[in-house]
Amino acid sequence: MKLKRAERPWWIGLGLSALAVSTALQAQDCPQLGPKALNGLAEHIRYLSSDDLAGRSPGTKGEQLAAEYISREFAEIGLVPAGVDHWYEPFQVADWAVVGQGNKLVVGGVEQTRMEQYYPTPFTHNGRAEGQTVYVKYGMVLEAKKRNDLKGKNLQGKIAVMDAGAPDGIHPHSEYAAEHDLLLRVQRLAEAGATAVLIVNKEGDQIPPKKFKKLRRSSVPVHFVADPAVAKKLKKKQTVQLSAKVEERFLDAVNIVGQIDNGAEYTVVIGAHYDHLGWGDEGSLHKGEPAIHNGADDNASGTAGVIELARWLKALPSPNHNYLFVCFSAEEMGLLGSNYFVKNLRLPTQNISYMINMDMIGRLSEDKGLAISGVGTSPAFADLAEKHACFEYPVKTSASGTGPSDHTSFYNQQVPVLHFFTGTHADYHKPTDDFEFINLEGTQRVLEHIAFWIAALEETPRLEFTPTKDASSDKAPRFSVTLGVVPDYLFSGEGMRIDGVTEGKPASKAGLKTGDVVLQIGDHKVVDMMSYMNALSAFKAGDHAELTYERSGEAQKTTVRF
Repeated sequence: MKLKRAERPWWIGLGLSALAVSTALQAQDCPQLGPKALNGLAEHIRYLSSDDLAGRSPGTKGEQLAAEYISREFAEIGLVPAGVDHWYEPFQVADWAVVGQGNKLVVGGVEQTRMEQYYPTPFTHNGRAEGQTVYVKYGMVLEAKKRNDLKGKNLQGKIAVMDAGAPDGIHPHSEYAAEHDLLLRVQRLAEAGATAVLIVNKEGDQIPPKKFKKLRRSSVPVHFVADPAVAKKLKKKQTVQLSAKVEERFLDAVNIVGQIDNGAEYTVVIGAHYDHLGWGDEGSLHKGEPAIHNGADDNASGTAGVIELARWLKALPSPNHNYLFVCFSAEEMGLLGSNYFVKNLRLPTQNISYMINMDMIGRLSEDKGLAISGVGTSPAFADLAEKHACFEYPVKTSASGTGPSDHTSFYNQQVPVLHFFTGTHADYHKPTDDFEFINLEGTQRVLEHIAFWIAALEETPRLEFTPTKDASSDKAPRFSVTLGVVPDYLFSGEGMRIDGVTEGKPASKAGLKTGDVVLQIGDHKVVDMMSYMNALSAFKAGDHAELTYERSGEAQKTTVRF
């Protein structure tokens, strides 16, 4: 049943005292941001998700245009610049690394001339080495399996040659899973005295990438040898000369920071990331030709929310808090902007009362409603977590303060956090996440519900922090196959509901569609996300299984081939 919104505008008299605010909250009156906010949301999201900004990837002209727009809005509202450079807080992020000049591999006096024959790995040290090779099989040491591939090997001053796989292959059920990480094995060889490592691919099941996004540097040069004939030769004693060089490149990114300074001791941070995936950066689920990923929901919607909440709060008295508004960059690259921000704070962490994060708040629907996570990070959130009289949509709360968005950076600094989210969808991380699919009225309703939380917390200057169980701390199973679907993380029924299907993947080929609920895969029942991942972990590439799913209330079966 829908609850009716309060007809009387809340805080319409801007001179209301704290007592009047408290009384209004007790009466469960609802904040209303008004038509100006709705028009603002439309304007912000439409511009930020336009093709002119080309997906707002960090370090690009599109990011610069977005940053200029946000800072202009902050200025128009009357916020005070609070960045290192006026509105801006610049920082650098690693771009795709490239194979540098000077890579070389000479085996038995014969130089390998083509990079298809060999290439440096993402964990190479830039340097040179020369010496005789020593074959160390997989380079594994596992006492539980009574295996020590280094036993009897003198690696001092030598070049180690190591197989990339494992004795029973690389798969989730491998008895050697603890030793699968190649860098771990490379470092062990270096500690044993090896001056360089050559990785060969015996089984074809673990090949280091040629294109490097994240470098994990070892202490010695490391090449991967792709040529089978050369790899076979290396397993016998050879004299090798090599050099390896991978060049890191960096992008200039920027956070935008504005403030309402009420002269209070404590500050509330309200934030969202404004970057997205450009023309299809790492993380894209698009399988076709490169295309602009406009990111209207992810996360032009949250960015617009920051601006409109700033406008609302600027017009209201707040004796107990200052408000810091931050639009983060490089969230899609691993929460880099928010991580930089919290580690370079210019106010003590203990002076931050709590942090609100908005990530994907533009697709509110009756079906999914609103997810609020972090309600366990402060006792002050406990009562409010059950009060949704101001909100006519379903609300799902979770205690955990961690997750794949910027609030995690604050939680890790022991700041109470709240994350607002309206769910994934078939357009997530695809070029089709466009303005036309945004529910503007729904986005405003989410903001008004956030405003309810802000107002209700006004009388508590500093919130107590409570650590919570990491949402991912339950040991997740390892699996090597995928259905090729986007799960609906807000689904609370039995099974795993599909929010999107990737063309050409097993689910698509099996006829599954968005909205289907997976109930069983083979002999494995699916009741939630964990059991779904457990089910996938039982299969490997090439397997097939009968899959039971529900569509329009009716159970159906299909065969899925991984």
